Amino acid sequence: MGVRPRDPIVVAGRDWAGEDYVHVFLLATVGEGEQARRVQIQARTYDFETFDVRSRSEDGYGVAWTPFTSGRNREGAGPAAVLDETGRPVVGNCTGEAPDAPALGGSVSVSERTYHYFYTDVVPEDCREPAALRRTALYLRTARDLNAPRVWSAPRILIQGLPAGSFVRVAKAKGMERWVVSYTCRRPANAPGGPVPDICVQYTADLSLDGIGQLKLYADPVAAQRSPAYLGLRSGGDGSGRYDRAAHSWMTDRYGNLDTPGIFSVKGGFLTWLDRLAPSANGGQASALYGRPTYWATWTVRSLAPR
Repeated sequence: MGVRPRDPIVVAGRDWAGEDYVHVFLLATVGEGEQARRVQIQARTYDFETFDVRSRSEDGYGVAWTPFTSGRNREGAGPAAVLDETGRPVVGNCTGEAPDAPALGGSVSVSERTYHYFYTDVVPEDCREPAALRRTALYLRTARDLNAPRVWSAPRILIQGLPAGSFVRVAKAKGMERWVVSYTCRRPANAPGGPVPDICVQYTADLSLDGIGQLKLYADPVAAQRSPAYLGLRSGGDGSGRYDRAAHSWMTDRYGNLDTPGIFSVKGGFLTWLDRLAPSANGGQASALYGRPTYWATWTVRSLAPR
C-alpha cells in the first residue's frame, strides 16, 4: 500500500468504555503518477513504542491488527485502507494529486463520545480541472468506535466552493461549547502588510455542526482567499515581504480538542505552521516542504457585547 505515510492524526480510543488504545490515522498513496490517489490508513498503540496496523484478515474480508515490529512484518502485511459504513475505502476524490495537496488532510475531534473527522478535499466535479482551478470543500465523517471493521460514516459536506488548495482544521474550542475553525487565508488589501498569506480563525456560536457551514470563511471574491479573521502572523518569510503559511496545526488534548501549554493557559490556542519561503537551516533549497522552518503563535479569545 502506497508510499510515505504522512499527516498523522492521533486521538484516544474510547477510554470511557475501558479502551486503552490510542489511534493513529495517516495518509498513504496508492497507484503511480497520474493514477496516484490519497488513502487513509490506521494504526493503534498502547505505549507509542509498539503499533498494530489495520490490515486484511487472511480471507481478505475481515480486519486484522498486525504488529508493526520487524522489517519482515512491514513487507508481508501491508496496511489496508480504512473503510466507511458503506464498505468503501476512505480515499481522496481525485487522482494525480501533488504530494503536498490537502486531500483528506484535517483533524479528528471528540464531542459527545463521537469522533468527528473534518477534512478538506477537491470536489469530484473539478478533478479534471487544472490543480489551480480545483475548488475544495470541507467534509465531515463521524464514528463511534475506531476499532470497528467499518469506521467512518459516509462523507457530508459542511462548506463547499472553497478556493483551490484551501486547508481547514476544526476542533472543539478550549473551555467553550463551540467549534473553532482555522484555515489558510490572505489578509484584506487594506490590512497592515497588504494581502499576504496568513491563517484565519473563527468560532461557531455553539456545537451545532450546521454552525460550521454558516461561517463565511472568505470575503468576495472567494478565489482571492481574503478574510478579516486573520491572526496577523509576522514570523517567517523570505526577507522581501513574501510569506507562506503551509501545513498549519495546533495543540490538542487526547481527544483532539484545543489545548495550550501550561504557560499559555489563558490563551485560546497554540498554533504551528511551516514557511516554505523561509531559508532552511543549512541554506539549501532542495525541498519546498521538508527542512523548512516551523513557527508557532498563540491567540486570545474575549467576549464581545452584542451589537
